[in-house]
Amino acid sequence: MTVENENVQNRLDQAMNGGTPKINPDEQRRYLGTFKERVSLAITDSEVLNPEAIAEVENLIKNDNNLTIKINGNISPNMQSPYIKIATQNNAKFTLNTDKIYGTNPNDYAVVVAAKDAINQEDIEFHEKAIPSKPKEETKKHFGKNCLTNKKE
Repeated sequence: MTVENENVQNRLDQAMNGGTPKINPDEQRRYLGTFKERVSLAITDSEVLNPEAIAEVENLIKNDNNLTIKINGNISPNMQSPYIKIATQNNAKFTLNTDKIYGTNPNDYAVVVAAKDAINQEDIEFHEKAIPSKPKEETKKHFGKNCLTNKKE
């Protein structure tokens, strides 16, 4: 087989098997069409409506106009809307990925904030910040009108 015939055969094989072969298809499926090294923040389906997650995405988008919000289009519209609103208000790019390969299980990613090029961020998972517990204030109990107070006049 000549080189030209081999190239034609390769192109035909690719077309029959779904087009151009993808690099790391499982990774791209997990991160809504991008690679892990480009991800700045990834939010799972179970955390997508967490106000802290929404605020973190908004903060990232406001501080870096080169980031894109990738939204799993298979989640419900009420889960998508806060992120679409953030993108719209900040003139940021966003994509709604509706392919059936993007899952909606609690551990699947619903939103990924990614750069065009590799940023190689170590920790990309959203983590809810622990809110320090406030010390309980002592409540004063009053036992009626006749309760004496320790006021000096």
